[in-house]
Amino acid sequence: MKQLLLSIAVLLSIFLSAQITQPLQPDFGPGGNSYTNGGVTQFDYATNGNGEDFWLYEPNNPTPDSANVVVFIHGLGETNPKLYGAFIKHLVRKGNIVIYPRYQRTLDFTTQIAEFNDSCAKGIQRALDTIQQPGHVKGRIENYFILGHSVGGVLTADMTMLHAQYGLPKPLTAFSMQPGAANYLMSDYSPFPADVKYLILVSQDDAVVGTAPGTTIFNQSVNAPTSHKNLVHTYSDSHGSPGITATHFDPLAGDAAFDNGETNLFILASGNGPVDAFDYYCTWKLQDALMDCALHNQNCEYAFGDTPEQRGMGNWSDGTAVRILEITPHAVSAVSDLKNEIGVSVFPNPSRGNYELRITNYEIKQPLKFELYDLRGAMLQQEQIQSSIFNFQSSIFDSGIYFYQLKNSSNEILKSGKLVVE
Repeated sequence: MKQLLLSIAVLLSIFLSAQITQPLQPDFGPGGNSYTNGGVTQFDYATNGNGEDFWLYEPNNPTPDSANVVVFIHGLGETNPKLYGAFIKHLVRKGNIVIYPRYQRTLDFTTQIAEFNDSCAKGIQRALDTIQQPGHVKGRIENYFILGHSVGGVLTADMTMLHAQYGLPKPLTAFSMQPGAANYLMSDYSPFPADVKYLILVSQDDAVVGTAPGTTIFNQSVNAPTSHKNLVHTYSDSHGSPGITATHFDPLAGDAAFDNGETNLFILASGNGPVDAFDYYCTWKLQDALMDCALHNQNCEYAFGDTPEQRGMGNWSDGTAVRILEITPHAVSAVSDLKNEIGVSVFPNPSRGNYELRITNYEIKQPLKFELYDLRGAMLQQEQIQSSIFNFQSSIFDSGIYFYQLKNSSNEILKSGKLVVE
């Protein structure tokens, strides 16, 4: 009898969850369907290309004279734009030109990140030149944004950090979605520009690149303050049907209208991802908010600060909130104004191993944690700090670049920085 009741309960639970549906796309605001343009004009300068190529998408119905420019960098092997087609269409119908650079010719696992960087930069350069020519919507280069997924998320960070080297505009915002894998990371992201608004997205169930590469970029980009740099964690939620997942492939939102006919192992494995609440309330919302914040100082609460607007993922059809996004740093340690940010200085730096760390603009009521990491994100040293001046030694480590984090008693990052051992 007990087994029968248990089986009935399980079946009832499955039945009820099947009746509960995901949140719909909002009508207004970041991620919403308040579009200014009805369609997309496509230009193909890349299908079956050899790298250094690009696809171009411009708004129409109506066709504007000029538009802001968004660079969208695909994941490894994802040389068929259909995989991100719905996301591209969302951005274009919001009134933007989208450049989709092709940084690889074939699915080659031996190519180094430096080659991808060179190829990606050349494709972007060619596209920027093209949208200044007759027959195209003219690109407003001063309003230039960049985002990417997987290896494209790494290239997003690289194109931002190396923009001057490649003769590219400095983006107003950057968004690295599930960047990785670790072997594609550059050795040091501390030169990442301080004034670029930046989000990094990682997911709980990402079995392809995991969360470590994104966390490493977040920790190493020490010049960008947490007033406009957040690490965003996504989590799955199976309260309704279909459930909301937290895998590597969630940013892929397919649209057959963008199919160029190319296929390979990665394109087949990625499939034609659905457009769902993850898009509306996570990736699309965050990208829209980043751009609004940079351009108009509007909707910044949807992009930064561990606010309800940033964390919120909407509600299931029965009114239950979808599991929210987790933001680093949390609101208790997020910085709303640069002048109020905790001050940390390390002397001398570089050093042969003896350092003095000074903390200003912060009252230490409970012991803080000092953690030291290598370039791969492995923690090498952990110390407790109970006063504003702290002396420590790192002479046991080889010469090179290391990164530190200063955390409060709740394990929230208050400050991170670079340490050089001579």
